[in-house]
Amino acid sequence: MFDVLIVGGGMVGASLACALGDKNNRSNSLKVGLIEARADLLQGQFGADGRASAVALGSSHIWQNIGVWDGMLRRGVSPMHCIQISDGDYPHSVKLRREDIKQEALGYVVENATTQAALWEFIDRCHNIEVICPAKIIDIVKPKIGSDKSIEVKISSDLGDQFLSAKLLVAADGGRSVVRSLANIATTQKHYDQTCIVLTVKTEHSHHNIAYERFQNSGPFAILPLPSNNQNNPNGDRCCIVWTAATAEIPTLIELDEDRFMQELCQRFGADLLASLGKLTIESKQRASYVPQWMHAQTYIQPRLALIGDAAHTTHPVAGQGMNLGIRDVGAIAEIILTAHHKGEDIGSIDVLKRYQTWRRWDNLGVIMLTDITNRLFSNQFFVLQWLRRIGLALASLLPFKRILMHFMMGLIGRQPRLPKQADL
Repeated sequence: MFDVLIVGGGMVGASLACALGDKNNRSNSLKVGLIEARADLLQGQFGADGRASAVALGSSHIWQNIGVWDGMLRRGVSPMHCIQISDGDYPHSVKLRREDIKQEALGYVVENATTQAALWEFIDRCHNIEVICPAKIIDIVKPKIGSDKSIEVKISSDLGDQFLSAKLLVAADGGRSVVRSLANIATTQKHYDQTCIVLTVKTEHSHHNIAYERFQNSGPFAILPLPSNNQNNPNGDRCCIVWTAATAEIPTLIELDEDRFMQELCQRFGADLLASLGKLTIESKQRASYVPQWMHAQTYIQPRLALIGDAAHTTHPVAGQGMNLGIRDVGAIAEIILTAHHKGEDIGSIDVLKRYQTWRRWDNLGVIMLTDITNRLFSNQFFVLQWLRRIGLALASLLPFKRILMHFMMGLIGRQPRLPKQADL
């Protein structure tokens, strides 16, 4: 029997496995199982679709505490020294600079493949983690209240169907969570008439570690600085583009030849930014896309079951908060599990799990609602809303308001997870 069984080996699920790994708790380690359906992750193939995440400073602190951040730094991350926010062609913009709050960076941009490689490398070094891959969960046997001390799941793998039991089952299997569905946990959802195209471009000139959030009629257009891999042009750089467009536009944009697509892309950059970055070249071999969604589970917990990351909540990518909320979930539940285990408490009991839900539910819901309002406000051309948001941009330039905005985007508002150190256990 496992102490903790995690379903999903993506960035959130793998982060939780690392946080519970015996690198962090050698003296009294938990037995951890990680169920993952994708065999390519086990084989060290983490994808090359150009996707990257804006990692808030608070999330980087959690990864540092876990011990995986050095592995990401070694593979290459790009610090964000400045974030520039603008509304269409309106000349005024808000510039959030690291100097304003005396930090080395506002956050980092890390390619998803880099994050996954560092996490799975760490997992491989933890002796208390058993990876069950490729395997899919197909059923849950719920514990009877007041009797069973474990939860049982049925999985399908190359070895056939088998049953696994654990004191605690954690679902980190994404927005379409099978675990959440099998547990009959209802959700609240909102759909956007938008689709996000993700690609990587090479720039002629340096991006100077500046990230851009440009709000267009169809939705936000984000330009995230990536590490350079161009030895022949040390002044050049790379950027990850997250282009939010109306869903009706997507088939046409995806099918455009490269020249026409580049023309459309350059229009979204704007003349001033193009002049700064120089000639653009598309690096991505494919134009990846996904549909953003607002989703929030009505509960994160049941006896011996917890939802984290996208299994519990999804949000619009504006301001890049989705993955960061999941990493904050990881920090919170890992701290609660390790502390409860050290004290001899039942880590799957509802009393222990309520601590996690109380900690994370309102932070997640607040961020989801704020990003939803922001996207709807800036994607609307009604003149009154346009007037209001430009007043908002002017206010955001004032230092007191700017610092609040920066701490929000950096994930530094509210209680910060602190994994117990070895000396404390």
